[in-house]
Amino acid sequence: MKILIIRAGAMGDTLMLMPSIRALGKSAEITLAGRRPGIDYLRPYVDRCIDVETSGWHRLFMEVSDNTPPLTPPPDYVTAFLNDPDGRLRDKLERLFPNSSVNIFPVFPPERHKGHIALYMAKVMQDAGLPIDGERAFEESLEFPLLRPDSCAPVDEGLVVIHPGSGSQRKNYPPSFWLRLITEIKEIQHSNAGRIILLIGPAEEGVLPVFRGSLKKRDVLIKVLPEKEELISILSKGAVYIGHDSGVTHLAAMTGINVIALFKNSPVEQWRPLGPNVMIIRNGD
Repeated sequence: MKILIIRAGAMGDTLMLMPSIRALGKSAEITLAGRRPGIDYLRPYVDRCIDVETSGWHRLFMEVSDNTPPLTPPPDYVTAFLNDPDGRLRDKLERLFPNSSVNIFPVFPPERHKGHIALYMAKVMQDAGLPIDGERAFEESLEFPLLRPDSCAPVDEGLVVIHPGSGSQRKNYPPSFWLRLITEIKEIQHSNAGRIILLIGPAEEGVLPVFRGSLKKRDVLIKVLPEKEELISILSKGAVYIGHDSGVTHLAAMTGINVIALFKNSPVEQWRPLGPNVMIIRNGD
């Protein structure tokens, strides 16, 4: 069975496909079409990845009807998470894959759906005829690490990993919060030879000078825009990770690291990080 999954979202949105991809396992040949960096982390678990920004597949989202590169051989099932109120994208996909079962679902579940985004995606795939038990796939994602490397360095019991940002400012605590937290952690670590790695992504580059200036004498290692392999290595070795509701936090939880996720202005029920060692702190807790 050949399956094309289209999810052209941000990193965290794309990672929510992982329970479904793992559940489909070896029963299907999976092609994932999406955006980087999200697809980079799922690449080892699918047969093919398509970057819709650079491969010609961007034409799928254009008003003109010129050709989008087809897949060879074509998929048996096309499952797309796209906003398509006028059916234009469905028409394009059905023309591209006339012999495929094409299903398009909203990027996010309807308001009446109160459950997790990963559960929503798994269940609609099941309803579309794919060989997956959506409920079981989601439950297992809370019990076992989804992205834990087969072989990784031993956990550094003194290492705290912090990511002070996300793709939305409304979900973030200010730098002053993180600087105060780092000070408190360093006081606890003082007698235990612990260390802190501060992860800075594209969304946090604007406040990088604030962190660099304030942490100059704090013995905190600042990692700016780490590449995939380095980021996975840091997360796998950490004893504790602390961050907002962000793509990096979702990635951390899936590696099995102990995660403290700070939720501010986003629903925990829909976006709880998936993993066996996650603690949620809501705004006001």
